Amino acid sequence: MDQTARMLDDEHLLGTALMPDPLPAARAVREAVGPLGLDDEARRVLLVAAVAVVDRTDVLLAASGTDIDTLMAGPAGRHLHLVGGRFRFHHPRIRSVVHEDADLATRTAAHVALADVHRKADEPLVAMWHTALSTLAGDPLLADGLVELAEQHLARGDVHRAHEVAREAASHGTGRVRARAFAVAGRAALWAGHVHDAVAHLRRATHPSDPMSDSETGGAGAPDAARPLGIALALLEGRPDAVLPDDASGPDRAAITAARRTIRLLDGAPADAAALLSEVAELAPARPAGRWFDGPDEAMTPLAEAHLRVAQSYLALRLGDITGAASVLDDAVERLPVALAFGGLGIALARRLDLVRDGHLTRATAALEASVPGQVSPVVRAATLGDRAQSAVFAGRWVEAATLLGLAAERGGDELRRLWLPTPDPVELLVLAGQDRAARRSHDRLRLRVLPSVAPDQGAAHPVVTAGTAPTASGSLPGGAGLAGGPIRRRRLDLARAELALADASGVNRARERAVEASLRVGSTFERGLTELVAARAFARLGLPGDAAAHLLGAHELFQESGAKAWEHVAEQALKAPGLAPAPRGPASAPVRPGPAGAAGAPVDARPTGPGPADIPGETSPGVGQEELCGQWDGLLTERELDVARLVVQGRTNRQVAASLYVSVRTVEVHLGRVFRKLGVRSRTELAVLALRG
Repeated sequence: MDQTARMLDDEHLLGTALMPDPLPAARAVREAVGPLGLDDEARRVLLVAAVAVVDRTDVLLAASGTDIDTLMAGPAGRHLHLVGGRFRFHHPRIRSVVHEDADLATRTAAHVALADVHRKADEPLVAMWHTALSTLAGDPLLADGLVELAEQHLARGDVHRAHEVAREAASHGTGRVRARAFAVAGRAALWAGHVHDAVAHLRRATHPSDPMSDSETGGAGAPDAARPLGIALALLEGRPDAVLPDDASGPDRAAITAARRTIRLLDGAPADAAALLSEVAELAPARPAGRWFDGPDEAMTPLAEAHLRVAQSYLALRLGDITGAASVLDDAVERLPVALAFGGLGIALARRLDLVRDGHLTRATAALEASVPGQVSPVVRAATLGDRAQSAVFAGRWVEAATLLGLAAERGGDELRRLWLPTPDPVELLVLAGQDRAARRSHDRLRLRVLPSVAPDQGAAHPVVTAGTAPTASGSLPGGAGLAGGPIRRRRLDLARAELALADASGVNRARERAVEASLRVGSTFERGLTELVAARAFARLGLPGDAAAHLLGAHELFQESGAKAWEHVAEQALKAPGLAPAPRGPASAPVRPGPAGAAGAPVDARPTGPGPADIPGETSPGVGQEELCGQWDGLLTERELDVARLVVQGRTNRQVAASLYVSVRTVEVHLGRVFRKLGVRSRTELAVLALRG
């Protein structure tokens, strides 16, 4: 692969220039393929297969002058996979070797044969393509038809073929046709994410250097090249608003519109964002570099799909589904120009997901960072400080983490919080670092941002900023707009958790209730887990390890459910602290002296005051009666809903609940759905954790 890399430019390795097709047959490729054992007839068959753009077996047989029996019995048949009237190479490396080993005259003959077959089959567009490639000297008469063919590919979302055909058209054309060919090639390269190719082609389209241009066009370039050139340059500058819906059409416009609106709605209306994304779920994804005119009539281009997948991943993260967010992004990174979407926000997302999920950056994310062709937005640069803070938290370096988060807030501000990247609470970090005075100053600043201009919010733990009255954050929001006043729900949750981290013994229970309520309103499993962790540390600091252990159990279960394995490990390690692990059933352990403020292991009683999720399966914990469990919901839930909730909290499956209550499983599902809606929870684990609060 090192030899292949030396055959390619830096832009090829970054993914910002279209790779040669086929790829060079480097020595490592040849060694991997080994001797092919071909005779002259097999070489002719495989070369026709290598240059064909239609993968029909009948075309291959007609152009190579062989029959199916001879093909299957000969050496060429060992290297082709034939099924359903179509063919493909067993491995693309074989195609590279066969293509490179053929001389120009042999490749030209293969194109002539294919052009003749397609012409007889009444497929003039494909015939024109092979005719153009068999013409050793440029033919201006072919150029105009090739440009139209390239535009057809581009309209279908097949940007790679559009790019290839338009470049061929430019090699044949002169004057206005040549400028138009470069414009199509540039637009195709842009929507493929090959921005360096796009800039080069579009500059030639806007300022043609063809000597014939002055006489034929008066030196004027293609009129539709200026706007795409501006977009390509903006992408290189890392501008989040480089690509707008008005720049696209068809599936691309729908995808970009949904993506940008999703980013705007992350804080205040994630349910609306989910509905938006469901409307575009059926859009055809970007086409792989495949055969001509296969698949649906329209498809998203890679650049448009990259925006959409980044937005989908952010929404999954916003809902606390770390596993789902990572799954969407991992697939996108493999095949799309994710580093270009929203000024590189996909990079910030990939880094943070790696840290939360694995505790370290993966090779795929490192490769994604390396693929940035130019700059990234300031928000992405600020997010790297948050990444370092996250790593410091995992290592217990509270002062370093608090300092880095403070710097990130100065540089990214509301934009970072609005994106809901998994981040520890800065106020709690200052408390853990023993900087209580700084923690209170930070709390006061946060409170002033949340409470200066208030409006009633039914059932809210705090008054909230009225949209449109609070100052907006400096800088532009990824996606172009957002709720006036910044991330309201994010600030409310930050404030509630800050008050919990600072609470004294007389106010800790009330602060915990407010923080739990705020996190339930957010609707994120991960954020619920983080709230439980903050509560656990607050109770440990106050010398109440029983309550701390119960909250740690809840945090552990919620982190596990969301897929935040690194945070799950944090809760697991805290539970192993002396005196904090849940005691076996029986008399409580003897009290021990509390640890330092902010330590997770500051026990006085080894036994939790209530049942944790680990105690639930089969029966409730001692000291919590069947009627007492979930009793706080009496009046909010119906009698049958309470019965279902109690049994679910005890760890019963829907089938077991149905058997206990002598109802159908479907009836249990209906009752449980109503319980979830009334209590604002999204899972059985959240229901169990909520029941622990009493």
